[in-house]
Amino acid sequence: MKRERFEKRLFCILAEAGSSPVQILTVTPEEMVEIPGITVPNIRAILCVQNKILAEKNTVRNRKAVATLLREMEKEAR
Repeated sequence: MKRERFEKRLFCILAEAGSSPVQILTVTPEEMVEIPGITVPNIRAILCVQNKILAEKNTVRNRKAVATLLREMEKEAR
């Protein structure tokens, strides 16, 4: 539960900056520093999520988890 809130918060940070939540996987540190209101802990957290998702052995499960989070974010945006 705590992890889900954390991930949603990261997606919200990107959304507030006008970025798509899926960009959490592709945004570079150079691009992150340009996001208004982002903090160093948030940048570290995004990098941690990127590393964790990209390093997981079971990438199919991770893609499903990301897809689920994206659907939830779209519902909240409506």
